[in-house]
Amino acid sequence: MRGGSRRFKNLVEVSSAPCAVEGDADGRGRVGVCGGGPLAVRLVLLAAIALGVPVAAAACGGDDESGGDLGEPVAYSEVQSVWAEYGCTACHPGVNSSLDLRGSRSYEELVGIRALEDPELVRVIAGDPGNSFLYLKLGGDPPVGDIPGIGTRMPPRAPPIDEADLDLVRRWIEQGAKDENGETGGPRVATPGTPPKDLDVPEATERRGTGTIDGTVVGQDRRPLEGALVTLLLKGDDLEGGEEHYRVAVTDAAGEFTLPDAPAGRYLLKAYAPETIYVSRIVALDEGETQTISFGLPDRNVPNPSIEAPRVEGRRLSMEVTGNDLDGNYTLGVNPEAGLVFELHNPDNAPGRWTAAIDRELDGPWIFLAVDENCNVSDFLTVPA
Repeated sequence: MRGGSRRFKNLVEVSSAPCAVEGDADGRGRVGVCGGGPLAVRLVLLAAIALGVPVAAAACGGDDESGGDLGEPVAYSEVQSVWAEYGCTACHPGVNSSLDLRGSRSYEELVGIRALEDPELVRVIAGDPGNSFLYLKLGGDPPVGDIPGIGTRMPPRAPPIDEADLDLVRRWIEQGAKDENGETGGPRVATPGTPPKDLDVPEATERRGTGTIDGTVVGQDRRPLEGALVTLLLKGDDLEGGEEHYRVAVTDAAGEFTLPDAPAGRYLLKAYAPETIYVSRIVALDEGETQTISFGLPDRNVPNPSIEAPRVEGRRLSMEVTGNDLDGNYTLGVNPEAGLVFELHNPDNAPGRWTAAIDRELDGPWIFLAVDENCNVSDFLTVPA
């Protein structure tokens, strides 16, 4: 049962000393080592794996639930073949440059490195697939259908990777996430956070409630993003596309946001900033509960879509949208003062003038943006009050 205030932290207690998260000069996060306690057990197990000493087939991570068979040793070249087979090496860095999965870079970008999209998690924790962002993004341990709690499953707009390939990645991580030399590289890590749990609950039915969602948004350089939008989406059969943006919060100079009066139940949060790739998160909230959520937004590499000439004419919103694969659910007019979001539409999601009719006139400035089906976000344009 969840209750009170639940926060996902960057610090994990090991013995009586917390583990510090360090930042590199290039902005990537690496997690430092703590002494004593469960971490010492983890390091002993990893050392045993590296030396070929038989170890019971249990994951090193305290919260890992995969519990699968370690099987035959997995060479990293086999894992790299998975990235190539499913086109991951083209999108990373071609579309999303916050991660490079090409053969010359992938290992050092994965093992022991904090994820950007969810800065609380590490991309690969040797011995612990259940808390490794990479494994979860591929569909490992999905809490709701095949949707990871940490956002869109990879690869996007495609079927999940084959179960045998997912199992190969799992076994590679459980066996110590070894490089081509048979050694576990990267910094030794203690888990700096755990994936969200208890998400398989009924969807929210009310637009408002007694909960609170707060948190931070950072950019690819790991610095706070001011003016980013965090939106709350509700689902329903009567809504166009099956879901509708409803609430919004805007980040301040510290990259912090607060969504008060959040409803109980399960729903999506999405974070947007100009010329980035948006990030999604599944949230399940109890009545009166507070959750803290961290987002990291990669820079977009593809200059698509584009917007211009936004207008607010009484209860009519409109703007010109150009580009390919335009997303009919995520082309938005945002009124920060009212804390509301409205979706603009155009027949067949075609380029042209997208419009929305709202139920009442709203004061204050408006922010307009468009998104394509590859999660690329346009620039933001503002219509003054």
